[in-house]
Amino acid sequence: MNLKARLLAFLDQETESFDMNKPSDRLTASVMSDYFSVKRNTVSHYINQLVEEEKVIKVNTRPVYFLSRASFERKFFPLPINHFHSFQEMLEFKPETKDEQDIFDRLIGAEGSLKRAIEQIKTSIYYPGSGLPLILVGPTGVGKSFTAGLIHRYCVEKGILAKDAPFISFNCAQYANNPELMSSHLFGYVKGAFTGAERTKDGMLAAADGGILFLDEVHRLNAEGQEKLFTFLDQGVFRRMGESEGNHQANVRLIFATTENLEENFLPTFLRRIPIRIVIPSLDERGKQEKRQFIYLFLLNEARKLRKPIRITSRILDALANYHYSGNMGDLKNTIQYIAASSFAKNREAEEVQITLHHLPDPILEEALHQTDHKVRQNHDILIQPDSTLEQLYETSLTQVQLIKKTFEQILCLYEECHTKKLPVAFNEQKIFQEILILLDQLIFTNTKEDAGIRLELTTISVQEIIQYLENNYQVKFNGNSIYAIAHFLYYKGHSVMRWSEKQEAAINKLAHYMDRFYKVEQQLAKHFVHLLESKLEVKLEQMDVIFLSFYLRSVAIEQTNQQVKALILAHGYATASSIANVVNRMLKKNVFEAFDMPIDISVQEIAAKVFHYIEHHDISKGLILLVDMGSLKDIYSQFKNYVNGPIAIINNVSTQMALFLGSMLEKDLFLEEMIEKLRQANQTEYNIIYPEKEKEKVIVTTCLTGMGTAIQIQKLLEDSIPKDLSIQVSAYDYHRLKELGTSEAIFQRFDVLTIVGTANPGIEDVPYLSIEDIISGKGEATMRKIFLPIMEEGRFKEINDNLVRNFSLQRVIESITILDSEKILSHVEEFIHRLEIRLNQRLPNDKKVALYVHVSCLVERLIRQAPIENYNNLEEFEQCQKEMIKMIKEAFSVIENIYNVKINTAEIGYIYDYLVAKSSLHEDF
Repeated sequence: MNLKARLLAFLDQETESFDMNKPSDRLTASVMSDYFSVKRNTVSHYINQLVEEEKVIKVNTRPVYFLSRASFERKFFPLPINHFHSFQEMLEFKPETKDEQDIFDRLIGAEGSLKRAIEQIKTSIYYPGSGLPLILVGPTGVGKSFTAGLIHRYCVEKGILAKDAPFISFNCAQYANNPELMSSHLFGYVKGAFTGAERTKDGMLAAADGGILFLDEVHRLNAEGQEKLFTFLDQGVFRRMGESEGNHQANVRLIFATTENLEENFLPTFLRRIPIRIVIPSLDERGKQEKRQFIYLFLLNEARKLRKPIRITSRILDALANYHYSGNMGDLKNTIQYIAASSFAKNREAEEVQITLHHLPDPILEEALHQTDHKVRQNHDILIQPDSTLEQLYETSLTQVQLIKKTFEQILCLYEECHTKKLPVAFNEQKIFQEILILLDQLIFTNTKEDAGIRLELTTISVQEIIQYLENNYQVKFNGNSIYAIAHFLYYKGHSVMRWSEKQEAAINKLAHYMDRFYKVEQQLAKHFVHLLESKLEVKLEQMDVIFLSFYLRSVAIEQTNQQVKALILAHGYATASSIANVVNRMLKKNVFEAFDMPIDISVQEIAAKVFHYIEHHDISKGLILLVDMGSLKDIYSQFKNYVNGPIAIINNVSTQMALFLGSMLEKDLFLEEMIEKLRQANQTEYNIIYPEKEKEKVIVTTCLTGMGTAIQIQKLLEDSIPKDLSIQVSAYDYHRLKELGTSEAIFQRFDVLTIVGTANPGIEDVPYLSIEDIISGKGEATMRKIFLPIMEEGRFKEINDNLVRNFSLQRVIESITILDSEKILSHVEEFIHRLEIRLNQRLPNDKKVALYVHVSCLVERLIRQAPIENYNNLEEFEQCQKEMIKMIKEAFSVIENIYNVKINTAEIGYIYDYLVAKSSLHEDF
């Protein structure tokens, strides 16, 4: 078992006994280093690999702790990420116990038209004591009696009432013409209270003791009856009819219902004792979406009663949905019951009940035939199985809503995949972006003419106003496509409330928590956007909608991109630049372009102001490319050539093809001048390049004969050695480019190159070269004095020199550029050099030895990683002409091959040969 696997096994075992309040020191790199008898940086290297692989959790406290992710999640709880600043931060991911969905949550309109009513009902129910009396107000057939029954069921389920608590329903309208009889039924009576009262009898108040009394059509209760009820509401006592003294008590929750205006039909004293007044809206007031849900609900009930599938067309569904039902839900329910029974009766042997236009009642059919407010849509069948769910049926009727929910579900699946496989969400981020773009394409490009209308136009205008506000107040930039995309999404999503399983709800909450931590900019914008939108339009967006918008905002790169050379497209028109940028970014699967859409009559000064604003908030020191659509924009360079800190190229006659060609080069991170020349050759276009008219920044270039890896590590060592306040940049550069292009390379145009530091001299005239071996040996101090003393005082040079002595010891350099044990690899390379000198019969000068120490150490690491250099200039010629030299190098290197179980190839031998034949700084012939 290798060290990496042993470390993971160790952490698996230690994490089993982990205590978050008293974390063990055995979970730190220093203790593991002692335990396994290896260097700490070796342990850190492998542990950090395990962190990157999501197998180990890293907690950045002091000291840093490491935990086995698998063991932690088995013992505690799952984690969406594996990198934390503290143990307290880890605890934030501990899942909370979620209450089960109650019966009110499952109501049609629970998150829509009935949301306020449900809140009021629960206020009444949970008020201490016997709750608060409430009155349900609404027209006939809206479900007042059903709601009262639901309240009783809810109270029993939640333990507020006993399981056998009575529910007494009394319709006051039945006795409206006989107030005495109504009063006797309600309060009871004593023997002899009226003719025929042969015995004392309790009324409904007594019968409802410990439960609920529901009085429907309560406005038919006369003034005397209201007064008696007022006494009960006020004092909790009542008298039976015929009693002149004494009171009875009952613990009863009262629910009233009426279709009439309250102030006009009730005594003020009575109304004052009913603090909660709940309006149940009519079917038409509840909106088309909820109305369709009721249609499906009643059709589903019929399919279950008849035990057969019901087939109905979308055209009949529209006819049922567009009709005004004077009796509201009750009327609709009876209508559907009638048409289902009518179809069933005519063909009882059929496998399914098929509803056609002929089964519709005449008023509905007549109104459907006269519908002229929209064009005819494509008709399709909807099959309602007895085991269907309301959610399945409702989504079938709303294609766009179904598409939106499927996209939401796919986003959750992609997130759960990352969570299950312990992958970072960024692993699936591009897939999520692609799902979002596919959905928006479907919503925008597949909508029919009937979908366009005032509401879509209003939504678009509102989105445009909000985006403009966010751009002005949050210093971000959207594009024209964003307006259309977000507007279409909101138009089709509307008031739709999506139902989620408990598992999906849990995934949404986890994803929302992740977004709060890692999508802070997008989340802030999305939440502010939603807040502004809800105040402009009567829409209600949910948690998943905010997540969707946050992902969309990240996909259109609200944050600046990481590419070094930035690129903008400027074009006249509402979304011309945005459209080109959107197409190219999507084809390249990366946000490389930003876009500025401008009115036709915009002035050059206004355009320049937009570019200024961009430059102020972005680093363009590596360059900025402006693709413009017409000649007038070319002239904007004169507006800001004195105010920029990097080169700006302005290219005329932008096109999608041009932007795509440039975008493919931007991804390769080429230099601005090189890209512009290639673009000119491919597109025959005109361009201007503006260089900053100010003193060039000073830079030290690092390079390495065998690639950029070592050059970058040397860059880091130099950056640690040169104080930041001296404003001397250090930049790693490709050796072969420097050797081939010399001072014509772009970096010499844009910077004052002080020196080139590396492992081989590219031979650039007038630019001093400082070898890394000279820095290590101290022989480069004279050269460094010539480089640094003209631009700084002696004291600052001494500071740099002291830092270089500290940071550039041979052992420190090897530690910095490899993961190997520096003491061991240096001894092995020393043996290689000794064997090589014997075979060459030649003593190597010290500078070449130092160079070989550095080069061969990096070479050994490449071979261990199985990533050797495969290419060497004129490899075949080298093999033919230097057979003896290749043999000697290979024989000398065999000592390292045996120790590290690696094998050197001819290309790598070629680079060792280059070091051997290179001119020595000590001027010793080889």
